[in-house]
Amino acid sequence: MKFTASKSTLLNVLTPAMGTVSNKNTITSIEGVLIETLDNGKIRISTYDMNKGVRATFDPISIEEEGRFIINAQRLYQTVRVLPEDELTIEVNEKLNCIITCGKASFSMFATRGEDFPNLPELISDRGFEVSSQTLRTIIGKVSHSVAVQDNRVMLTGAFFKIRNGEMEVVSCDNYTLSKCKVSCEVYSTEGDGSAEFEHSFIIPGHALSEIVKILPTDDEFKCRFYLTRKHAIIKCDDIIFFTRTIDSEYIDYKRIVPKDNDIFVVVDKDRLLSGLERANIIAEEKIQGSGRSYVKLKIEDQLLTLTSTSVNGRVSDEMDCVQEGGDIEIAFNCRFLINSVRVADGEQIKISLKSPTHAITIEPADRDDGEFDYFYMILPVRMNDQ
Repeated sequence: MKFTASKSTLLNVLTPAMGTVSNKNTITSIEGVLIETLDNGKIRISTYDMNKGVRATFDPISIEEEGRFIINAQRLYQTVRVLPEDELTIEVNEKLNCIITCGKASFSMFATRGEDFPNLPELISDRGFEVSSQTLRTIIGKVSHSVAVQDNRVMLTGAFFKIRNGEMEVVSCDNYTLSKCKVSCEVYSTEGDGSAEFEHSFIIPGHALSEIVKILPTDDEFKCRFYLTRKHAIIKCDDIIFFTRTIDSEYIDYKRIVPKDNDIFVVVDKDRLLSGLERANIIAEEKIQGSGRSYVKLKIEDQLLTLTSTSVNGRVSDEMDCVQEGGDIEIAFNCRFLINSVRVADGEQIKISLKSPTHAITIEPADRDDGEFDYFYMILPVRMNDQ
């Protein structure tokens, strides 16, 4: 195999593919990228870690010899990145020696035969929908912080998507927070006549969400296609295809655990609260030998919201105006959980609903506008030392 391509073209397809390369050293072939020439004059690359993968095609400058080989993905990516901004040639000879040349620079590395690459799942399906790339990027960004990293309830290690009749809702939940975001948008079925009247629900693993965002263009007008098979979700954006296993499980009944009887309501400036939390987090996240992390305490009294955090090395206090409805309250949280939710909230002001120091709070927009992302966050408090 021998072909010539521009550095930028090759990097454009390698970069989103690197997140689906295995680094567990179990199967040598899945630590590599499969590079193959196609009959239509294009080059196709594939990466696959047995759970998720990327397949992409690009136009080379020329193909001198056809072939199909696996090259170590990390080594190839690092090599291409440091080469000059110029045309580069990749050649794999009969002895499986891969030579990359660019100008007067030359690199050599080993390759393996393409037949050793694992079979990819079926990437063709009629069942799916088409949606704005920017809408999908935004809604994932608003809930991904609440996906559990590890949990015996496997469904919590992913985000639950529900698309129905022009509306998309995504939910994530771990042991401490719940995030929900809903938006009315132009979303059309890929089946039949492209109707907007359809329904799909599925769970995408948390480790795949960030990789999906990487391949999604930021262009507001771009429409990506989202296909579903029995075990996989496939996202197609022009010449790049990302696919991942879905989580085969029923999602939790999240509507049941949402508090409905909170009777203290606080409206506060979002940016002012976020800056105060970030200052408090300096103390709250101090790593002190022999002790756990501290918490941030919220005291709401007489139209004032006061943040305090104390550790053996210091104390921080911050006070800000708020609009309070209901009684006074003092409650504590893991500061990072609050920051993650407040940071992705939209609008100048947010509404916080509370009940007692041991009940979950909710964060919602203070004013809801049609067409905007309708977010909802729930956070469990922590027990204060003096309780």
